[in-house]
Amino acid sequence: MAAAGKPLDEDLQSRQMAVYGRESMMKLSTAKVLISGLNGLGAEAAKNVILANVKSVTLHDTEAAKLVDLGANFYLSKEDVGKNRAEAC
Repeated sequence: MAAAGKPLDEDLQSRQMAVYGRESMMKLSTAKVLISGLNGLGAEAAKNVILANVKSVTLHDTEAAKLVDLGANFYLSKEDVGKNRAEAC
């Protein structure tokens, strides 16, 4: 059982368990993560952190989405251009 009382779904998280191990997965399940900057690298990092099954993720960015961001940030669409990148994600 995870530290917060939430059991790990070993079938769903089997790949992460193989990489991180049981103890680390239990710690990750209670982690609260802040990601600041949602350019291409930030968006990829956010995806990987979310897939690691952390407790919560907060996204922060002060920039508006630009057309050029669509090539690197898979969370954005044409409708998001001009909106804050964190709010659009």
